[in-house]
Amino acid sequence: MRFVFFIFIFLNILYADSSALTEDEKLWLENNEIKIGVSELYPLTYINKDNKIDGFVSDILKNIIKKYNIKIKPIKVKQEQIPLAIKEETIDLAPMINNDSIENDLGVYSSEILQIKRILFVRKEDNKINSFSDLINKKVAVVNQLGTIPNLKEKLSNIKVERTNNMKESVQKLLAGEVDALIASPIIIQEYLENNLIIDLKAIPSISFQPSKLFIFTSKNKIYLQSILEKGLNSISIKEEKELFDKWFLKDLANLPIIFTKDEIDYLDKKSHINLCVDPDWMPYEKIENHKHIGIVADYMKDFEKKIGIPLKLIETKDWTQSLEYMKNRRCDILSFVMDIKSRQGYMNFTKPYVKAPLVLVTKRNVSFISDLSALKNKKIGIQKNFAYNEIIRRKYPDLEIVDVNHLRDGLKRVERGEIFGQVTTHLNVAYAFQEEYYGSLQISGKFDEQWKLSVGVRNDDPILLSIFEKIIDSISDETKQKIINKWVTIKYEKSIDYKLFWSIITFLFFILLLILYTYILQRRYIRKLTKVKEEIEMLNSTLEKKVQIRTQELELSNRKLKLKTRELEHLNNTLDVRIKEEINNRKKQEQFLIQQSKLAEMGEMISMIAHQWRQPLSALSTIIQNIHLRYSLNKLNKEYLDKQIVLSNALTEKMSKTIDDFRNFFKPNKEKKSFSVKDAIQQTIFLIDDSFKSNSIKIENKISDDVLIYGFESELSQVLLNIITNSKDSFLEKNIDNPHILIRTKRIHTHIKIMISDNAGGISESIINKVFEPYFTTKDSYNGTGLGLYMSKIIIEQNMKGQLSVKNINQGVEFSIYIPIN
Repeated sequence: MRFVFFIFIFLNILYADSSALTEDEKLWLENNEIKIGVSELYPLTYINKDNKIDGFVSDILKNIIKKYNIKIKPIKVKQEQIPLAIKEETIDLAPMINNDSIENDLGVYSSEILQIKRILFVRKEDNKINSFSDLINKKVAVVNQLGTIPNLKEKLSNIKVERTNNMKESVQKLLAGEVDALIASPIIIQEYLENNLIIDLKAIPSISFQPSKLFIFTSKNKIYLQSILEKGLNSISIKEEKELFDKWFLKDLANLPIIFTKDEIDYLDKKSHINLCVDPDWMPYEKIENHKHIGIVADYMKDFEKKIGIPLKLIETKDWTQSLEYMKNRRCDILSFVMDIKSRQGYMNFTKPYVKAPLVLVTKRNVSFISDLSALKNKKIGIQKNFAYNEIIRRKYPDLEIVDVNHLRDGLKRVERGEIFGQVTTHLNVAYAFQEEYYGSLQISGKFDEQWKLSVGVRNDDPILLSIFEKIIDSISDETKQKIINKWVTIKYEKSIDYKLFWSIITFLFFILLLILYTYILQRRYIRKLTKVKEEIEMLNSTLEKKVQIRTQELELSNRKLKLKTRELEHLNNTLDVRIKEEINNRKKQEQFLIQQSKLAEMGEMISMIAHQWRQPLSALSTIIQNIHLRYSLNKLNKEYLDKQIVLSNALTEKMSKTIDDFRNFFKPNKEKKSFSVKDAIQQTIFLIDDSFKSNSIKIENKISDDVLIYGFESELSQVLLNIITNSKDSFLEKNIDNPHILIRTKRIHTHIKIMISDNAGGISESIINKVFEPYFTTKDSYNGTGLGLYMSKIIIEQNMKGQLSVKNINQGVEFSIYIPIN
């Protein structure tokens, strides 16, 4: 029973529904509407006349949407604009055609959904392009999709690639003669050509390119959406995929026009008919019945006849041997169904095989499975006379005793009578024979690696006819092949007794009987165990009361311990609020302490800059006082000169007073937010520190290309700029840099303004660059820095102004980037 239980658990794990959503994924879907980007890529994806998403990949998405009850909003978007739309969050996902799942900072590719074949199209009158070598130095139009053009240039460097935005532009350039050809998928270009009644283009199926791949491109920020999408794709069954594929693509798209050369067209124009020889009795492949050609091969010949446009005239023969003789004597132009062997190459050429038939061995039912013909040493094996494999098997297996038979029926009857051990034929021949006639004592006892590879045989003095039929063979689609085979070979169940089934049922019933017997034995053992347990229970009942008392005492002790723990927990809950308040107060004090330290550092900077601003007017005042003293000593001091010097002194002291007011206003915290100019804030900051920096030969270059108004505290932005620029000055002085230089630039990026401040002070070590925004981290001496400037700058930009502050090393220096939203 344990074994059965473990098997049950294993099967549950094995077949667990891997497409089930987690609780987090379900919650995410409830709170989000998915914006699906839809491009005009019929029949892959498009918006139909009812303004709903439609197409192959859209139907796949519909299955996922229905399965998980997803809320969606379709949005039209061009293929080449999908990455930008993902970046700007206009859409969340979109079907995308690409050469490969290229790494992308914006989004993530799903697993591959479909490969899309791409071939070459040219103008109908153009007969010069038939191979890749004909494309050298030719202009080829290609729709600009991610990864497509670089991949094409890498593999075909001699082709001149002309980028286009869509299929319409590619077709118009080709029709206008601006390009020599275009590369496209038949399933995509077909709809455009049909809708616009364009018949002046033709396909070159022999020139095909690496297929494009279809993915679903999802925003990198939507982690839950990515996992939901993958689960949905994995949940779609093979049957569902095939139904969708048949719905959108099974339209005989492979039957593109066959491109014949001028010589081949002239040849067909001169021919009134082509003489056809066949095997008159080899069903289900072919047969002549009432002067008509029937069977699998006959259906192929009807298809071939339509494609070449002239009739295939049946030349009747009495048997296969006579058909071969007619080919030797040139009474037939082609032989419908023949294998390429050396003895026939003297009078026939052969196309590629268009039917491959596995070789099987038919024997009586009492013969076990045979995997190798060499195991049938000295056995009599029947093979039809003049068949290719008659010659091949005689040469390959000399130890077999080969018996020529006139027909498959003849061989099967000989096997039934025991005259020969087995008959070699193809699986379709024997299936058809079993279907049409009763051979209850026979079975297929072996299937071998050898195959009948059957081609169209063409008289060897007619190479143009061989070339024509090679192209026809290439044009046959897999769907056409399967449709023809299904027409002629079906499975029929005979009414005779199936002894294999009979013994299978007997075996099953015997197994059931054993199972019942085993269950009965288990039950007897179980009853004995129950009896023993009952005796043990009766014995235990005598001591049960004592055990209950002991257990009761243990429970009382546990209850006392539980009450003690409960009181401790209540005490902890009662003091929890006090502890939280204390922790909050401590954190506030810590923040105030940090802010105070930052302010003290700023005051030091302010005093230093005031000193620089006052140096010149103080020097001028000193000169005025000395001049007055000198004139007084020389008795040349008069009232006019004294009044003039007083006016000049007053102007200097007024300038010094204004300097203090400017610095006080700069560092004065704003009481309320307001709109201010980024350009004015930068210029005011530079004005305050300019004299200090000039005295140290530091050049500040201001390249403000974009100015915007932002809403906030102007003094906070100025404080951040001052911290960054002052750090650069300190680095210049510490490292003694030649020609120190600071560059300030601005750039508007959609809804944000970006301020970039760079210098040539040698940069920051990569080992510590990620720590510069941490509190108390500084690269200066302890008396030169507090480690709070950049920390407070980070808080101002990212918490107060909802922006981003980052740093990176550049050539010869470092660059700080401030990224602030305009609104």
